[in-house]
Amino acid sequence: MASRPSRFRDVKAVLFDIDDTLFPSSDFSALARENAVRAMIDAGLGASEKQVRRELSGIIASRGSNASDHFNRLARRFACPDRDRVVAAGIAAYHDTKTSISPYPKAAELLLSLRSKGYLVLVASEGVALKQWDKLIRLGLDPLFHRVFVTNASGRGKDPAFYKAICRQLKLPAKKVLMVGDNPAKDIAPAQAAGLRAIRVLTGRHKAEKSRADLSVSDLSKIGPLL
Repeated sequence: MASRPSRFRDVKAVLFDIDDTLFPSSDFSALARENAVRAMIDAGLGASEKQVRRELSGIIASRGSNASDHFNRLARRFACPDRDRVVAAGIAAYHDTKTSISPYPKAAELLLSLRSKGYLVLVASEGVALKQWDKLIRLGLDPLFHRVFVTNASGRGKDPAFYKAICRQLKLPAKKVLMVGDNPAKDIAPAQAAGLRAIRVLTGRHKAEKSRADLSVSDLSKIGPLL
């Protein structure tokens, strides 16, 4: 413990983002949508893959990634003989792809190591709680966390108030809580604004963006020796 960097010496709890931090969410989402598009076309959606992908991207951009009606809206944009069948085919293909998700290498090992050292190991995620729990369970990581905090339960996004509320619930000062995430705008900046320390993992679609994280690492395996 003596070799631990001074900036993390007093940390008692470690918060983890889920998407593109614990597993390659962007890669799996893209694959799941591609499979859904093909399944919908095979079921009778009257358009090319290029047309459907473009339309789906627009729907996701306007409705948000957590909306539950993406495929229903998509089916209404093109001719199809049986809309219910087309939508069901898309949903089935999307969820079938989700069965193959797996954590980044060393993710489970890191979480177990932190627990064994006495840290509180937690999730701080943005989205719908049911969906985020589904990911953790499919990843096999859910038993490794002491608590899971999701923004929809608080009615806000990942803003400083969200992180301050977590600290209050943990009954810990912000300086003793560390946030680990990939997204500078949601995981790093607001956590630091709330007084937390933050480690950025350079993974996922935000890895080329700049941030002022306390430390940046290439992958989760680099975090263990710091704590």
